[in-house]
Amino acid sequence: MTRRAALLVALVAAGAALLSAAGRADAEAEGARPLVVAAAGESLGNLEPCHCVQGMLGGMPRRLSALARERLRADVVALDGGDLTGRDLHPRLLEAKTRAALELLARAEVAAVAVGEKDLRLGHAALGRVAAGAGVTLLGANLTLADGRRPFAASRRLRAGGRTVVVVGVLDPELGGDPTGQLDVGDPDAAARAALEGAPPGALRVLLFHGARARAREALGEDLPVDVIVCGHEQETWRPLERHGRAWLVETVRDARALARLAVPAEGPPDLEHVALDGQVPDDDWARRRVERYYQEVAGLPEPPRRPTPDGGSFVGSETCRGCHPGAWEVFEGTGHHGAYRHVMEKDPARAGLFECVGCHVVGHGFEGGFRSLADTPHLAEVGCESCHGVGSNHALGPPAAKRGYGVRPGFPESWRATCLGCHDATNSPGFDFERALERIKHWSDR
Repeated sequence: MTRRAALLVALVAAGAALLSAAGRADAEAEGARPLVVAAAGESLGNLEPCHCVQGMLGGMPRRLSALARERLRADVVALDGGDLTGRDLHPRLLEAKTRAALELLARAEVAAVAVGEKDLRLGHAALGRVAAGAGVTLLGANLTLADGRRPFAASRRLRAGGRTVVVVGVLDPELGGDPTGQLDVGDPDAAARAALEGAPPGALRVLLFHGARARAREALGEDLPVDVIVCGHEQETWRPLERHGRAWLVETVRDARALARLAVPAEGPPDLEHVALDGQVPDDDWARRRVERYYQEVAGLPEPPRRPTPDGGSFVGSETCRGCHPGAWEVFEGTGHHGAYRHVMEKDPARAGLFECVGCHVVGHGFEGGFRSLADTPHLAEVGCESCHGVGSNHALGPPAAKRGYGVRPGFPESWRATCLGCHDATNSPGFDFERALERIKHWSDR
């Protein structure tokens, strides 16, 4: 190493020591409490778990309770990684759910929310209006309009643990950007650097990167002047703390199933714990009431226009299939698919009829002639034969040559995977095993 290089290394080390000392002195002067960064993300519309499967994790009422408990022992900087809503179901439902989620995050004293690509389906203006009404700071440092203006803040500065904390939020450009086409998604690294200019010495600099861990490593330089990077997208299991250059890398899990709790000491490495939001965490009372109010708000929403059935024809119900396929019916009768909607009604009648829930428990939801209600269409109140094989009238009334192999796609049974995962996804059926599930419903002969 040359004398010049050695001098440069020494100067950098001295600077880092001074910043650390400044942070310690600042904290000691204030008699600060411990500092914790608590993050979750990708709640994907799940204000609470759907409870289709026992032991499901997540939910806003549990998150608020966990954060309140954490604040008894530390100063908490609570953050959210974005994608507050999931499936694009009904415009008014989308706005109602976004408003409920943001009001819940405001009650949880969440310092900032990174804007996700799914959040932008509402449109940047409506999203900003709803967030302002709830009192939540949305961050999107690399999101700009055609005239160069930013519709969302680039950063937020606050005090916690006796330190200044600067939070910046960016969106991964590879996630498709703004579905409305109104925003440009710029370079996240350049946007983060610009937003961090002027951060005071000793500040804890946190970057909310709405994207996966691998993409954070690709898109962000190792010399980026941040201390903590919080990322997450479609991650189903929690991972340990890692380094990316000078920063500590934290990844949240989808469906906000856990809080990533990062204890940040005045000096030395932080400690990461993933706090599962399971049944051991009680619901926060206020959050419970707000979730219930959301259900009341959307219960009377008008149904969107129904779509024509993909292949024409009409739904007939599984009982019609029984006479010609007694063996298959016997298997079907012993599965959870049979009478699925009635089971949900018995378990949770207040939620069973919600537009966002009913589709996975009935035949033909949203299609002409499909399920409407238990009173109007009781023969379609289950995950029946036509859920997988298609509209039944084409088969029952068609010519003999068209009957054989009806509804069996090329590549069967693998070709059914996408159909099954439409409902048995990572949100509603965590740990779903396609091959094992097929064995439980097998009503065909191997060829």
